[in-house]
Amino acid sequence: MRCLPAAPCCSAGACEPMRRARRRGYRELLIVLGIFTFGHSIAAAFWAVYLSGDLGLSPAFIASLFAIGFFAAALGAMVFTVASSVPATPAMVAGIGCLAATELALGLLEGPPLYLLFSVLFGASIPLFFLPWNVLLAAETHAADRGAKFGGINLAFALANVGAPFVGGLVAASFGLRGLFLLSAIALAGSAAVTAAFARRGERVRFGWNLREFRSGMTVAFLAQGGIEGILSTAIPLTAFAFVQGKVELGALFALFALTGGVFAFGLGRISDRIQRRRRFIALGVAMSLPIVLAVGLAPTLPVFALANGALVATLAIAPMFVIVIATDRMAGQMGPLMATREVLLNLSRGVATVGVLLAYATGLPVQLAILLVAILLPLELLAS
Repeated sequence: MRCLPAAPCCSAGACEPMRRARRRGYRELLIVLGIFTFGHSIAAAFWAVYLSGDLGLSPAFIASLFAIGFFAAALGAMVFTVASSVPATPAMVAGIGCLAATELALGLLEGPPLYLLFSVLFGASIPLFFLPWNVLLAAETHAADRGAKFGGINLAFALANVGAPFVGGLVAASFGLRGLFLLSAIALAGSAAVTAAFARRGERVRFGWNLREFRSGMTVAFLAQGGIEGILSTAIPLTAFAFVQGKVELGALFALFALTGGVFAFGLGRISDRIQRRRRFIALGVAMSLPIVLAVGLAPTLPVFALANGALVATLAIAPMFVIVIATDRMAGQMGPLMATREVLLNLSRGVATVGVLLAYATGLPVQLAILLVAILLPLELLAS
């Protein structure tokens, strides 16, 4: 197993006593992700609902807030590419803290201060937490188990996420959405404490910029993935809110979307480790997702929308997972530059896609139909190699 770059003076051999003294491996990193995801997800599904329903903001304005956040995340990732090295645990804790502050802003503020803090803090949290976490996680994999371990990320995320929106719906029904946001901030504070408890003293990660190694196909695949996420992150919650208004019912609907994709991705990852033909699974994910995207974008009723969206979550997790697995296979010795360059591409594309949805709103396109744009981007993930 590769030794993750730690303190500048720490060689591979010198790292071993430190690792025996305090081990933070794959399992511990999944625990960190799971607790973080639960604390975030109990409220995140209701952000757009609150901004639209309670504050009366237009879908276009909400889309612009998310776009600013994604561009802030891209800028933050760019900053990481020029840093010589970053302390891993303090960066992750800072990212969790930014997200907790986002929840506090939603719970306590209104008007321009809320809008500014929401976009900037939400955007900053993405590279601060996920860049070091991704590098640490990728360093725990190798070619024989990489598919299963990356699939395990999707499964851990799904398990943590499956009940969270329903719990959030119950809390919101009893204490209101502002009370829910304050509870999420407290849960995220607990997540930060757990992350700090698993810290490895002196552990640092190095990033960098290496677009040349990505080649054009991988670059386009990551840009397509970011575009898909940018569209769905705004269009799905607002479409669901158009179907149902009760907060508990809405929470149950969001919970329905979470689990199947993680189980499916984990199983396919194990198969790919045996046959080592990763690209076939990208094609499988794209082929399965395309007709379901059309069903989600054209669903006329809540039951149809819920069923199609649950199926889309299950299939949409496949192709992006194998894109990053292929990239990690090829750049196994350059985890930091890989993750930093990927994060810049993803967040730039997320921001641009959200602006695209914003322009669609401006022309009068129903928010649900914006989901159909995903069908254009999905086949581009096949270019990864």
